[in-house]
Amino acid sequence: MPKLMDDLIAEVSRATDLRTLRISKISKGYFFTGTMLDDGSCGLCYSLFNQDSINSCVYFRNLNSFGSLDLDKILEFAKSEKDLERILGISCLNALSQHILKTELHHYRILFKTDPIDHINFKTADRVVMIGNIRGFLPKLQALVEEVAVIDDRLQDIEMPSFKRLEATQEQLKNATIVFITGSAIANNTLEPVLKWSENAREIAVVGPSAGMMPDPLFTRGVTILSSMNIMEPNAVLQTIESGKGTPYFKQYCNKYNILRKDR
Repeated sequence: MPKLMDDLIAEVSRATDLRTLRISKISKGYFFTGTMLDDGSCGLCYSLFNQDSINSCVYFRNLNSFGSLDLDKILEFAKSEKDLERILGISCLNALSQHILKTELHHYRILFKTDPIDHINFKTADRVVMIGNIRGFLPKLQALVEEVAVIDDRLQDIEMPSFKRLEATQEQLKNATIVFITGSAIANNTLEPVLKWSENAREIAVVGPSAGMMPDPLFTRGVTILSSMNIMEPNAVLQTIESGKGTPYFKQYCNKYNILRKDR
């Protein structure tokens, strides 16, 4: 099977004519990088792990305007081993995906203004694993099931039963029945192995602003729910990003959605 990012790029390239679109703005802040197209479509990518400026990328250093950027080239950055290029590429991929989803929502089973937890039938005996600590999810999950494991490299020094070591990721996922994966796994290039290790789970949700991509390549790899945000006021979101603030500050300008795989 082709790599996930190859399939995601192929999907947006198939669904739109890249020659008709231009990038109007790219903003990089402490937590996220955002790309806005000239039609207002906006995509985000988690970037806390990389604090380089956009100008650190050679391709952007002598840029006259964002409109002159080659979308095909920026999309290819999403496959880069260089963190900054990959972040820029994924934010562009998500902006294009949001552009396409505006007209293709009727193809999908989509629910707005809810969390993925609301669309899963939990059993007390379920074993839930979260890759990345999703704000507010842990207490809700602990009230629903007997066992929840959280794996997040930012929480490695906290001694709590639910927090597991990074080196335990594969073993934890092998025995999971429900898995939540934050968009940071997309940004740091770990999503594909995490999905492979989660193959025994009956529900896999990919969650967060960085998950604003076309769902089908993820659905074919076992994902059952893709949960992200439709950015309603892109200028306000990009301004918030530039000020160094994260999701709690820009979510008011967005509309949460969940795309559910039709066969689940």
